[in-house]
Amino acid sequence: MKFSTVFVALVSAVPVVFGLTINTPANVVECQPILFSWSGGQQPYYLTLVPGGQSMASPIKSFPTQTGTSYTWNVDLQANTIFNIALKDSTGTTAYSDIVTIMSGSDTSCLNTSVNEGGASSGTAVASGTSTPAAGHLLA
Repeated sequence: MKFSTVFVALVSAVPVVFGLTINTPANVVECQPILFSWSGGQQPYYLTLVPGGQSMASPIKSFPTQTGTSYTWNVDLQANTIFNIALKDSTGTTAYSDIVTIMSGSDTSCLNTSVNEGGASSGTAVASGTSTPAAGHLLA
């Protein structure tokens, strides 16, 4: 009986041990599709690209909320851009890929400066929602 109790305890701990994992893609080339894939964690997932080695920096690219375990991105950032993939799940757990460098491709027609995938491609931003000033700050 003790063996089965210990076994059940160990099996129930397995998801915690493996947690959320994002795979690091190889051969990321501008204007070519690349598959991001991950395992573990709980949906929905929030997928972003952060400057290489700067996990606390603002994202250089954000993607739509994901409910599956993969996403194909047509690489629209220029060659020599260095980033880590950051994947956050609904529990707040975040996993990072290894550093990725975008390689030059023969086609550069897809390159843009849009920050949010699916956002305005003209470079304009539209604010939505409400904002509350931080304590001690006055609105003019």
